[in-house]
Formats: sequence, C-alpha cells, structure tokens
Amino acid sequence: MSVKLTWYGDKIKKRIEEAQRLGIDETTLACQDPAMSRVRVRTGNLRRSIPRGHQPARLEHGGWVGRWGSADVNYALWQEIGTARMSAQPYLRPAAQIEYPKLAGRIKKLFARGA
Repeated sequence: MSVKLTWYGDKIKKRIEEAQRLGIDETTLACQDPAMSRVRVRTGNLRRSIPRGHQPARLEHGGWVGRWGSADVNYALWQEIGTARMSAQPYLRPAAQIEYPKLAGRIKKLFARGA
C-alpha cells in the first residue's frame, strides 16, 4: 500500500515570506502617525521627514528588514535622545512601542488571508 503525499512546502514558505514583508510594511507605516503627532514642531521639517524615511521591507542577510523614521534631518536624533542643552522629546521610540508589539498579529492575519 502506498500513500500519496502532496507537498506544499514551497507555497507555504512563499506565503510566510509575503506575510512577513507585508506585516513589517503595515507596522512601519502605522508608526508614522503616532511619531508625527509627538514631534516638537517649529517648521514642520522634522514632521514631514517621517513619511520620507519609510523604506519598504526587504530581505537583508536572510531576514526581512523595514526602515522608517527621520533619515534626512540632521537634528532628528538630538530631538529623540536630547543633548546637554535640550531635554529629549522622543517621538520615534514611543511610536515603535505602540506598534511593534502588533507585528506578530499582523503577520498571522496576513498569512491566514493567504498573503
């Protein structure tokens, strides 16, 4: 007696990869509004830099990586962590603390939908 096995491993792996990529993108995009609402505003340059800093998730060294934040404003880091003359006004880390814990649930939901 023989049993036929249909292997879907490659399809499942592809769905997992796609769910991870989309889940990271959803999470990094969801970080933008809470971060922008926390920026100390003078000119709005730092606030506008947050959407510009988003990079879609991509494979790096065997894992999915997504980037977001303020990459093109030279004082962005100092607002986040503070200086000897200015207290910190975090805006990126609080947004990440809100949204990052939702990543696993997003991936699970996307995988279930067949991402």
